[in-house]
Amino acid sequence: MSDTLLLNHDGQPLCLLPPSVIDWQTAIKLVYLNKVSVVKDHDNWCVRSQRLELSVPSIVMTKRYVKPKHRILFNRKMVYLRDNYTCQYCGEKFTSKDLTLDHVKPKSLGGGGGWSNMVTCCATCNWLKGAKVMEPLTKPYEPNYWQMVRTVKEQGPYVYRDPAWADYLGMPDRRQTA
Repeated sequence: MSDTLLLNHDGQPLCLLPPSVIDWQTAIKLVYLNKVSVVKDHDNWCVRSQRLELSVPSIVMTKRYVKPKHRILFNRKMVYLRDNYTCQYCGEKFTSKDLTLDHVKPKSLGGGGGWSNMVTCCATCNWLKGAKVMEPLTKPYEPNYWQMVRTVKEQGPYVYRDPAWADYLGMPDRRQTA
């Protein structure tokens, strides 16, 4: 469980994909090492030791500016996001559990992995395609960081540990976890 939102010194998240969140133990350690300052604590969450009681930080900010990397890692979830959870052969929208990744040019024909050869595909289309070369509905491409951030913001509800995070992540219409 990620419990604390980590902001850069300028008040922006270090990363939006995925959001820069850390566990509460790391957050408390960074506070005591004087590497971050607490912006907001969780309302009803304290940790206790024999001699000490501490509020668990919900949002912390770095004391020094950290240059963001703004790059998209190639993984299954990011390909699904790029393709909007839509099969690139039949055009139907699915949930992630009903999707798979497909090589546009199969490995057996010399195709490699990566952004330019992988698309989202449903199981039926993947089985029908087999080791043939078929043209997908949308040509695969490597998205830039800000395209993916916009896609994430347009997607369905994102669940936060604390509703105050929404203001910093720029997604004010999202729900809070239980």
